[in-house]
Amino acid sequence: MEFITLNPDNVMSEHLCCAISDKKHQTGVNDKRNWLSERVKEGHVFRKLDAQGKVFIELKDIVKIFPGVRALDGVPVTGDNYLYIYCLWVAGSYKGKGYGEALLQSCIDDAKAQGKSGICVLSSKKKKPFLSDKKFMLKYGFKVVDSINDEYE
Repeated sequence: MEFITLNPDNVMSEHLCCAISDKKHQTGVNDKRNWLSERVKEGHVFRKLDAQGKVFIELKDIVKIFPGVRALDGVPVTGDNYLYIYCLWVAGSYKGKGYGEALLQSCIDDAKAQGKSGICVLSSKKKKPFLSDKKFMLKYGFKVVDSINDEYE
């Protein structure tokens, strides 16, 4: 398994494997690429499998990206000294091959190396698109610590 972490030197040239990456949504891909080119300078992490597939993780340091602000991109997550998993995606034929676990472990390793207090993620009681899969996260030791409107966790 070889993963690539996007940085200012490669963000414009690497295959961007995201949910909007088909040909009819090329404008969305270009917008995401331009957005990422600015965010990686701020410490946003986009790590992907070195392949033409949807296998990636995006994470942010809540405090580093938004000093003095405790909500992240409108996500109701609060906490000092935490990484936030913005997106973890493994799709299609890549499922069931350990890529999700490897990406999650890379995030855990990042958090430990940076002396973080932990990792946050937003999920829901029922599976929803673009939210982390609660069952997957629980399998790897994550715990529900709060809920909103008896739906989001």
